[in-house]
Parts: sequence; structure tokens; C-alpha cells
Amino acid sequence: MKLLKEDRINYLNIGLMLITAVLAYYFPFETFLLAYAYLGPLHYLTEISWLHDRQYYAKGKWDNIALWIVGILLSYAAFAKDFGFSKDVYDYFVEMNLFDKLLVFALFASVLFALVKNLWIKLGAIFLLYLFVGGWLSPERALANSESTTIFALTALIPTLIHVYVFTGLFMLYGALKTRSKSGLWQIVGFVLVPLVLVFSLPVDTQKGFLSNYGKNAYYAKGDGFYNTNYLILDHFDLIKEQKLTNKEYLEIITKDGNKDYFLRNKLIDSAAFLAHTDSISKIAERSFVIKPMPINKANLAPEFQFDHLLYFFDTSSRYISSINEYRFEPLPKKILKSRSKKEIDALIYFSEFGIMLMRFIAFAYLYHYLNWFSKTEVIRWHKVPKVRFIIVIVVWLASSAFYAYDYSLGLSLLFFLSFSHVLLEFPLNIVSIVGIGTESLSIFKNGFKKPVKS
Repeated sequence: MKLLKEDRINYLNIGLMLITAVLAYYFPFETFLLAYAYLGPLHYLTEISWLHDRQYYAKGKWDNIALWIVGILLSYAAFAKDFGFSKDVYDYFVEMNLFDKLLVFALFASVLFALVKNLWIKLGAIFLLYLFVGGWLSPERALANSESTTIFALTALIPTLIHVYVFTGLFMLYGALKTRSKSGLWQIVGFVLVPLVLVFSLPVDTQKGFLSNYGKNAYYAKGDGFYNTNYLILDHFDLIKEQKLTNKEYLEIITKDGNKDYFLRNKLIDSAAFLAHTDSISKIAERSFVIKPMPINKANLAPEFQFDHLLYFFDTSSRYISSINEYRFEPLPKKILKSRSKKEIDALIYFSEFGIMLMRFIAFAYLYHYLNWFSKTEVIRWHKVPKVRFIIVIVVWLASSAFYAYDYSLGLSLLFFLSFSHVLLEFPLNIVSIVGIGTESLSIFKNGFKKPVKS
């Protein structure tokens, strides 16, 4: 029996999943890097073009302007950092936590864009949403929010892994339910099972895994690459094995002369600065010390503990005492003492068991995200656009590929606007997919798995 076009595409995609899994298993870093550099830009351009012709799946004709503005603001701040201009703008974004605020605001506002048509209701709700997000993600709450998995998912995973894996899966599931496609449901089964086998069932060889110099250098990309995202994921979900010290143990270690050589050798304390600081502090009679002096190299601290002085003392007059005191009699959390060198972090990301498992999943999620999009060209019909627009898309894609080939870090910087904006502009479609899954599931529950009659 001849397969329908839709079934052929679905079974083709199952095959593409298997091919993607093989590449992600043997060459996880290189698979991701090549897919992101050479398939990614073509995906951004064609998807934005496709969304534009469908009014970005928003109820209002001009709703998408808000998402474009967020993309422009975030890109300007990112460009300011990468190319060394308007440093004050970038510093302000960091100080006010605007990167996170604008991203979360765009996601929540997209719920309104996708579901609400009345302009005045949207404007009022957006104003309240702005106040809520501004308070929830305010700099004053940074310490408490740093431990929140919800906020980590919204700010670090939504534009990366949730976008390419979870939202892709939801879009596929909505399509399968809407068309009542059994092959589409089998595609979803493969989409879940293949990465589970890839990550958790296949052996991990931390000694003989393939990693080229290109893979290592491009993934770090002069500090601008995805290297930091991997580390944040490993750190946030406690996938890094390390010893914890109580504050009492830590203080005893750093105040004993016998251990001073170790800390000098590892640059955890500066002996001369320590002695000079203790001498100057001891002359201030009105300063009341709570416990013994605790020297800390600020380079080894998380950002929320970057103090003005190289060495810090627990004293009752300090404005930092309230944030530090909570850890005085508890095991020292990883977020306070950050003493890893880049060599140690390299080992975690490139050669540890969890690091390799994570990278396999990232490589699978990104490459298949792109392949799924291009494999459904005849269904989605993203190529049916005016010739001038199509030529512009091809020219920009070729230029993007050249930038990545010349310098991966430069490519990331120049393509930031397109890559991030396409994530933002897709938010209303993601909301439509989620609502559609619920609607179609209810219809199937009531009427059975039969194709709906077209009106």
C-alpha cells in the first residue's frame, strides 16, 4: 500500500532521529557546532519569514512589535559587550537583571498575544505583567532566585534546550493529534526514546571520546560560546561531584599557618594583602567582629559575593553581614566558593561522564530541531515566499556561514540578533501548540481517534 506524503515524512523523521543520534554519540561537540553554524542561520531566516506570513500566530496585527523590540534591546546590549561599545548600557542591563526580565516578560506576554484579541485587555495585562516580572526578577532578589529551578529554566533553558527540544516536541505532537496521524504519534515515541537511549543507555568512555581541537576551541569561542551554558546546567542540577566543608572547617583550614602554602599556591589568598588588611582593621576600635577574620579571594566567588575588598571580615557593621550569616554554621555551598580553574572546568565539560551525556543530548536536540524543520518543507511550505525575500534569505545565510567559518566567536556575536529573535517570535506559536494539544486531546477523548470532518 502506497504511503501518504504525511506518513512518508514522519517515517523519514524517525530515520533522521537515528542518524542524528549516531552523530551525537560519536562526535557530540562537532555535531552541535556544525549544525548550529550552518543549519541554524538558515532555520532562523526561513522560520521568521514563515511566521511573518502567518502574523506570528498572534491575535493582534502589531503584537509581534513588542517581541521585536525585546530582541533589539537584548541584542544591542550583547553587541555592546562583544564589540566594546556602550559599556554603560551593558553594565546597566547586568545591574538591573534586564536580560532575564525581558526574556521572561516576552514569554508571558506571548500568552496574551496568542490568546487575547482585545487591545485594552492586553495593554492592562501587559502593564501588570511588567510590574510582576520587574519585582520577581529584581536585583534585590538575585540571591534567592539563584537557587530557583523555575527561574533557571525560564532564563537559561527556554532559549536553548527547551526551545529546540520541548517546544519542537509539542509542535510535532500538536500536528499529529490535529491530523489524527498514527505515524506522527510513532514519531513522537521515537523523539522521546531515542535521546533516552543515547544519553542513559549507551556507554560513556571519558578517556577515548572524540574531541577535535576545533570542537574544543569553537565550543568555548573565546568565552562567548555554549561552554558556560553546559557548566551552569551541570552546576545547577548538582551533577558536579565535590567536597563540601562546614564554615568551621573552612575557617580552621585558612587560618592555620600549616595550610598557608597550599592556599598561596592555589591563589586562594594573598598573604601580604591579608596581613595588611588585618592590621588596618585591628586599628579600628569601634568595629565589632563576629567571628575570626575570613580571607576570601573575590575572583573565586560567585557574582553575588564580589566584594569591594580582596579580603572580607564578618563584622556587625558590614552591609553584607545578612547575606553571609546564613552560611556560618552550615556546609559551604558551591555558589560561595568558586575556585575551579578553566582546566578543571574543561575536564567537567569535555571529559566527565555527566558532561559527555549532557553534550550528547544537546547535539541531538539541536541537529534534529533543524532537520525536522527542513524535512517538512512540503507540509509547512516555508519556501513559498516572494523571490526577492528568498534571495535575501540565501544571501544572508551564505554570509552567516562565512562568518562562522572565519571565526566561530564572531559568528555567534553577529548572529545573536537573528538566533535570539527567532526564539522570541516563536513564543506565540508555542502557546498555540500547547492549547491545541489540549483541545485535540479533548476531542479525541470525546469522539475517538478519527479524523475530524472538514467544515
